[in-house]
Formats: sequence, C-alpha cells, structure tokens
Amino acid sequence: MLEQINQPIEVAAHFGLHQVRPLKFVWRGREYRVQKVNLTWSRWEGRTKFYYFAVSDNANYYKLQFNSESLAWTLLESYVE
Repeated sequence: MLEQINQPIEVAAHFGLHQVRPLKFVWRGREYRVQKVNLTWSRWEGRTKFYYFAVSDNANYYKLQFNSESLAWTLLESYVE
C-alpha cells in the first residue's frame, strides 16, 4: 500500500565525489537501513536543487528527498506490501 508521508527525517548518508548515497534514516523513532538505492534523480525548483532517492530495506520501498539549499531530508512516500 502506497502512503504519502511528507515528513522530515534524519538521514545518515555518504557524500562522495559527485554522489550522495543514503545509508539509513530515522522515522517515527525507528531506524531503517537502506539496503538498495533503486533509482536517483534530481530537479530544480527555482534556485534550489532537490535530489530524490527511491530506496528499499529488503521489505519495503521509500522515496526520500534531499534539499540542497537547506540540507534537509524528507520522507515523501512509503510502499509497504
């Protein structure tokens, strides 16, 4: 079932040369480990670039957003079978 979340989250991520990879995130007091990054993309909204990550934890799927101006992470969606 797809659920629209749109809530701020804490994310541990690896920032490499020209690459960002979320490793785990905390939502509602629970830690979720990212097992796979399925898809990444970005888009501009005005002068702010947003990065998107479709990730999974081997059981469920999540869509994360990173705001490059505020450095804030948001959990946009979750899909739980």
